[in-house]
Amino acid sequence: MQARTLTIRLIWLAMGASLLVPLLLFSLASWISYRHIEDITVERLQRSLDIEEEEAQKDFLLVKHALDDASALVDQRSAIDILADQERLHEQLETLVANLGPARSIWIYDVLGNALVSSAVQPPPQENFSDLDFIRAHEAGEPGVYYGRVYPSPVNSSPYFSVSRGVRRKGSLEYVVVVWTPPSSFFRFYAAMAYASGLQYGLIRNDGYILARYPVAPPNAPDRLNEDTGFRRTIAERPEGGLFSTKSAIDGITRRFAARQLDGAPLYVQAGIATSAIRDEWIGQMAPHLIFGIPATLLLFLTLFAVLRRTERLYAEMDQRAIAEESLRQAQKMEAIGQLTGGVAHDFNNILTIILGNLEMAKRQLTEGKEGERSKLAQRVESAIQGAVRAATLVKRLLAFSRQQTLDPTVLDINRLLCGLADFLQRAIGETISLEVVGAAGLWQVEADQTELEAAILNLAINARDAMPEGGKLTIEAANAYLDDAYCRQYSDLRPGQYVLISVSDTGTGMPKEVVERAFEPFFTTKQAGQGTGLGLSQVYGFVKQSGGHVKIYSEVGEGTTIRIYLRRFVAGPAPALETAPEVGRGRGAETVLVAEDDGEVRAYVVETLERLGYQVLGASGADEALEVMHNSDRVDLLLTDVVMPGASGRKLAEEAKRLQPDLKVLFMTGYSRNAIVHQGRLDPGVDLIQKPLTGDALAATVRKLLDG
Repeated sequence: MQARTLTIRLIWLAMGASLLVPLLLFSLASWISYRHIEDITVERLQRSLDIEEEEAQKDFLLVKHALDDASALVDQRSAIDILADQERLHEQLETLVANLGPARSIWIYDVLGNALVSSAVQPPPQENFSDLDFIRAHEAGEPGVYYGRVYPSPVNSSPYFSVSRGVRRKGSLEYVVVVWTPPSSFFRFYAAMAYASGLQYGLIRNDGYILARYPVAPPNAPDRLNEDTGFRRTIAERPEGGLFSTKSAIDGITRRFAARQLDGAPLYVQAGIATSAIRDEWIGQMAPHLIFGIPATLLLFLTLFAVLRRTERLYAEMDQRAIAEESLRQAQKMEAIGQLTGGVAHDFNNILTIILGNLEMAKRQLTEGKEGERSKLAQRVESAIQGAVRAATLVKRLLAFSRQQTLDPTVLDINRLLCGLADFLQRAIGETISLEVVGAAGLWQVEADQTELEAAILNLAINARDAMPEGGKLTIEAANAYLDDAYCRQYSDLRPGQYVLISVSDTGTGMPKEVVERAFEPFFTTKQAGQGTGLGLSQVYGFVKQSGGHVKIYSEVGEGTTIRIYLRRFVAGPAPALETAPEVGRGRGAETVLVAEDDGEVRAYVVETLERLGYQVLGASGADEALEVMHNSDRVDLLLTDVVMPGASGRKLAEEAKRLQPDLKVLFMTGYSRNAIVHQGRLDPGVDLIQKPLTGDALAATVRKLLDG
């Protein structure tokens, strides 16, 4: 067993190594590849910032020149002068805007936020713009160029951000010159730079306000980055800018970013690449390795797995072979015991027949004696009869365990049978135990000996009762079941297929494992002396096995026991009604019975019993004598013959007698018959049998039933 375990572990170790080693190598290569792609990504971001910075610096340089020129136009003029010369200034501002590119416009506002003149529209709007941030910034003393937030244009509501400069005289703000710049001009440039999906470019103020962005922000997205965003944290630590990875607060995409401050301005250009794009590029590089590596690794792993499964199957087959051999040895041992008990039962049943028969006749004769003696002798005879009945029951159980009892199987409806037994079982187990009988819809039929099946269920119920001395619950259930190949391989005499399951469960004390293993052995019992023979479960075991079924015990100490009986499904018509016991009948005076029995005392008892019942009786000690009697008799109505006799058997005698008288009725009697009229535990078709030891009532009922049939 240790060698097996070591072999299995080594194969598992090799399987693990076949996966782990390639995985480690691939992980190392993946890490190196990912680091390389990250370096390339940083390089791409830096190049993008170079281009963005160059374009922004060039753009804002033009804007600053425009601010200078516009300031020169209104130099030394008051707000009233500008308003008075509004028409001419408007035309001059239009000329300046022509050098700035499309969509830009130049505006001049007074300190109160009123538009004095504009290149975009003449006359300018009369609304007040004092709430715009650049007005407030210059009022607060902003000395240089101020980059304002994005607002809707006062002309057409398109988004613009402001680049403004305040004009002061004698330390006071006189008016503000503003160049309105559309973010779309930067957007078009950024769009031209985008070479792949997942890229992001932006122009952002140092307080987080976004002036231009590619791609366009989704609707309702914030226009300012909070202090806890990656951009704000980075420029707080490094004002010149740097690298960071974060999830965008605008569109929710995680990117690798680079930001850089523009010289002389509180503005930053930003470039970002989606981490998913970096990951996709990395996967694209590693995929070719997987195309070749995975099949090779799987092939090696599956080869080792096949070796493992084959090894396990070999070990399993070895175990199953050992189990089968042990099962065969056990079956052979049980077969030997069955042979022994069968032989003993044959002679013992003959003796019991003599005892029972003579005791019955003595009991009848005592009725003619004195009253006191008759009572005392009758009591003793009755006790002797009860002892003989117990001995007969013991023999019957021995035969059941040896699987040599003669069965008369019929098609049974288990639901109906259990319902019929319920009242009797409740009386047998007592009032302290509750009984529940559970049938099943669509339950299959079985073919079994009704009497023996009822006795088996009663045996199990009595055992369950004894296991519940303080009371409890007994449940008897029926259900359809299927035993598959895997289960049946554990038992050499069990075939897979459809079965009807009868489960008997109690809530008693349960049995330990060592008791369960020996529970079906004959004469094995855990009860105190005098409380059991140890043959109850062995009788159930023999009957079920002889019927082609299977029985299994499931028990747990302190929890209870369940015994499951599996009987093979019978496929045929509806089950017949349950039979009732035949009534005792007598002869009609003119009927002749021929009794063939090699034991003289048994024969004398049977002959006398039949004569008392009113039959004409002829006796014979063997087959030859019986045939001679038939030759010399006018007519014989019934042949009652023992199965096992010296010389020709009872079966041979019946065949010869039928040739002489084809309508002859034949009744066999036996205490043990192996192959003459019984095969595989079942009576041959058309055969009638009565079991020894014989009683007068049973003999009378059987003979009468056969003659009337």
